Amino acid sequence: MTSGLHPGIVLLLSLTLFFFLHRRERWPLPLAFLTVAIAAALVGGFGVPFRHLVEGGFGFINLVLALFAGAFFGHMMQASGAAEAAAAMIVRAAGARVLPVLALSALPIFAVGMFVGVAGVAVLSAGVFAVPALRRLGYQDATIAAFIAVMATTGMIAPPMNVPAMLIADGVNMPWSNLSRSLLALSLPPALAGLAWFSYGCGPTRASVSTEGEDASWRKGLLGLLPLAIIVAIWLAVRAFPTVLVDPASPLVLVLGALTALPLVPRAELGKAVTATFTGTPLFLAAVLVTIGVVIQIMTLTGVRGWLVVNTMALGAPWNYVSLIVGMPLLGGALSSMSVADVMGVPVAFSFIGQDMILNVAALSAIASLSEFVPPTAIAAVLSCYVVGGGTVGQVFRRAWPPMAVLAALALLMLAFARQLAGILT
Repeated sequence: MTSGLHPGIVLLLSLTLFFFLHRRERWPLPLAFLTVAIAAALVGGFGVPFRHLVEGGFGFINLVLALFAGAFFGHMMQASGAAEAAAAMIVRAAGARVLPVLALSALPIFAVGMFVGVAGVAVLSAGVFAVPALRRLGYQDATIAAFIAVMATTGMIAPPMNVPAMLIADGVNMPWSNLSRSLLALSLPPALAGLAWFSYGCGPTRASVSTEGEDASWRKGLLGLLPLAIIVAIWLAVRAFPTVLVDPASPLVLVLGALTALPLVPRAELGKAVTATFTGTPLFLAAVLVTIGVVIQIMTLTGVRGWLVVNTMALGAPWNYVSLIVGMPLLGGALSSMSVADVMGVPVAFSFIGQDMILNVAALSAIASLSEFVPPTAIAAVLSCYVVGGGTVGQVFRRAWPPMAVLAALALLMLAFARQLAGILT
């Protein structure tokens, strides 16, 4: 290894180069990330480390597969008419009342988020059921996108999965157990706050309810929900009988659920669904995840990650809380919620080593999830706009911040009063 620059200087130069390339030169995120990673390796004294570039590219391959599987499931639900039929049934079952329709539309998004542990996958796979239902009530596209993103993010925080929490727990060598109460305490209140907010504070802009699709039969509506019921049933079964059934992993479960709708999909629409799965926004975000893995690998190689760990652990109150609520979402906006949980969540969890680590991990995963709404990645917000076919990240953020503020407040309170809450939530 040749002599390189100090990790702090490498980080500063990398951030400067990234903002120059992405913000000023308008380079796509994947290309900007890859260029920054190579530049950081060069100034860090490692030349162009091809092995590390390749290894880093496979760092989030499981999330990439889940992303494509979720997109395939969502497009198959649209192509088969399942999403429209289920939406019509939901509106009829709820009597076209706003709060019941929202609650029924939120359930599949929240459930998929729970079992996959990634908000983006929940948006792609289950968000398609909420779009036609909420449009019937007169919601704007940006509001629908915000609702989907909020429910997917709160579902991601809920047990039994929560990928950001798993990454932090793995980093601090903590067994994945006894987190259910703390994760439910962080996920359910913001989800309920979201239902209240989108019902009364940010409700539909049209008083009348569209009758489009109201002639859909109950049988067709239930048939539309069948693929969703199948994937949830598989997830429940493998957790109810872990010693008997083999967990096929979320990507395969989503693909199997999508294939159940195959008889209802016209051949021409099937080709369009497959093409849409591997092009456009899903392909772009897959490239983002691959290059983020490269960036994290180079951060580790050059010592930037270790430098962040040491300096984060050295922060005392109240700066540790400031760094959390400001620094974590901002860094996560660049690196995604999963990455910031791994890079920053682990050292911050160690900085609170004097209190219950279970509550540390749960609270930090919730703070990391705020990154789902922060540019430039803003994965949940971007994918929600993609599923809806309208809205922008800025519009989504302006409509989603109240329930996310509830989430941030709960997470900070859990950290601040971890000693008092340890006997209740663990």
